[in-house]
Amino acid sequence: MKFTKHMSAFIGLASALLLAALLSFILGSLEQQRRLEAREVAQGFALRLLERFNETLGAVYLLSSSVDKYSGEVSHFDEHAADLARDFPLLRALELAPAGVIRHIYPMRGNEQALDHDLLADKSRNHAVHLSISNRKMAIAGPLELRQGGIGVVARYPLFKVAADGRSQFWGLSIAVIDFPLLLRAASDSELERLGYKYQICWQATADSPCQLLPGGREGSIDNAVTTKVGIAQTNWHLQVRPEHGWIKPIEYAFAFIFWLIGSLIMAWGANRLIRGQANAQAASLAGLSSPAT
Repeated sequence: MKFTKHMSAFIGLASALLLAALLSFILGSLEQQRRLEAREVAQGFALRLLERFNETLGAVYLLSSSVDKYSGEVSHFDEHAADLARDFPLLRALELAPAGVIRHIYPMRGNEQALDHDLLADKSRNHAVHLSISNRKMAIAGPLELRQGGIGVVARYPLFKVAADGRSQFWGLSIAVIDFPLLLRAASDSELERLGYKYQICWQATADSPCQLLPGGREGSIDNAVTTKVGIAQTNWHLQVRPEHGWIKPIEYAFAFIFWLIGSLIMAWGANRLIRGQANAQAASLAGLSSPAT
């Protein structure tokens, strides 16, 4: 009898463990499938984000035509910037910074705090600016909190004029400030929310620098998320995506637990019935063999 109880307990425990392993495999497979789906959604969003962003960068180069390459004189800045603002609706502001100091802004309203900002003297920004000048390449910063308020991405392109001796001389910077919330909407970030995902974007100024989270963002760093890299010139954005309620919903965990509990009890009960039935049959057989002949 004791052996029967021990055997029933062993089979019940083994059945429970086997069922738990099976459910764990099923839930793990479901999570992997959802991760693949989330990665596809994230990559689609990242591609749209990159396309809208690169389209807007054209304004930085076009703005440079306001500066005479020989004299360095700025002409028709407001008219030219107004035309560009109509053609590139994601722009928050267009700026020119002779010798690294912002002197021209369009539109001025709402961006007054950026006027006369010396980028070369600003320790939080001058490293990237100096690097841009020395490399003669555009520098991208952000998304970051702007001096004039709001969240934006700043693109700075170094301009050079032809000096009297014919050599190239640094003139200043052509700058475009891209409204980051508008950029997200243009890339259809609402599609992520509609599909039940939450997301976060962080950016690296260099490959060795930490990834800076979006200031004032709707989320902090998202744990256990799918991460997609968005390759932006001179910087990198990292898009983190995860379902709002996790890869496995709480109700799915609850159903799995209930299924495991009921399944384990049924398997244990069945095993107990089977073993007891075999034990009784064996006992009856032994009893029949040991009874005296009539």
